[in-house]
Amino acid sequence: LEELKTREPEPKFPFRARVVLVGSEIDDPEFTKLIETCGAMVVADRYCFGSFPGREQIEIREGESALTAVARHYLSTSACPRFMNKEKQVQRRSYLKQLVNDYDADGVLYLQMKFCEFWSYERVMGVHDMNEVEGIPCIGVEKEYTMASAGQLRTRFQAFVESIEIKKLQGGKM
Repeated sequence: LEELKTREPEPKFPFRARVVLVGSEIDDPEFTKLIETCGAMVVADRYCFGSFPGREQIEIREGESALTAVARHYLSTSACPRFMNKEKQVQRRSYLKQLVNDYDADGVLYLQMKFCEFWSYERVMGVHDMNEVEGIPCIGVEKEYTMASAGQLRTRFQAFVESIEIKKLQGGKM
């Protein structure tokens, strides 16, 4: 907090695009740093256990144990792709579109951890829905748990940022 009081703003915004990151469980801050070194500022994340929906208050009802309250909450509010019915798919797409609007994002990056079958299906549908139905630039990537493929991911992220910049030049913001 003390640093914030004296911090000077950047002379020029250091990022070329604002993105919402959505996908499988990610617990490696180096992954977000990789994205941001490619010119894309992650303005919101929606992982299985990310910032959204992770900030919700869990109500413990009278006579209920904390464990039961947590289980009830996640079973009733989870937006995990393991819930494959059409209603949940539409809800996830609508929520993602809302995050893009709320955080003034230029695009969406759909991430699937290798071998997470639920996010594998969701990633394919989500990328299609964002690009074709919603008109929001979106890419999907599969990532191993380690950062072994960082070079390939860097190339994909840089190309995505460039495609967003081109789209902005061609017709303004999406």
